[in-house]
Amino acid sequence: MKYLLPTLLLLLTTTLFADDAEHAPLVAITTATDLHADGKTAKTENKAILLLVSQEHCSFCVQIKREVIGPMLRSGNYTDTLLIRELILDGVSTVIDFKGTQRDNHSFAYDYKVSVTPTLLFLDAEGKELSEQMVGIQTPDMYYYYVDQSVQAAIKAIGHQTEL
Repeated sequence: MKYLLPTLLLLLTTTLFADDAEHAPLVAITTATDLHADGKTAKTENKAILLLVSQEHCSFCVQIKREVIGPMLRSGNYTDTLLIRELILDGVSTVIDFKGTQRDNHSFAYDYKVSVTPTLLFLDAEGKELSEQMVGIQTPDMYYYYVDQSVQAAIKAIGHQTEL
């Protein structure tokens, strides 16, 4: 009996604090509503655009927000080089595309051949893909690394565009 209380406390503590990343609050990601304006900002500030195409009830989308996008935003390491936006495919939502035309989110995503969420797009100011899109989550343990590699490739491509 004298070991029961410490054992229960240890078990409770372990359960409460296990997988903090899984239970961390989601960081608010700016919703993509006007990519034309975002494109102008990206061009002026010499930034790439990371566009997360997601759905509200997609568990993998939530995982990406918690384990990848959230830490990226909180770190501040991408503030000077990257605009991060989220295009949500639930319901009937519209977005102003890179050409300034208002469209529904589904048709916009279809132009990029997005059929699975989550999908990450790495874009320039005109909406051109700078590095290969990432569809779903492969290799969860290395996913943040692969996202960062794609972001760095996109940022490098933006640098090459400004040199021309």
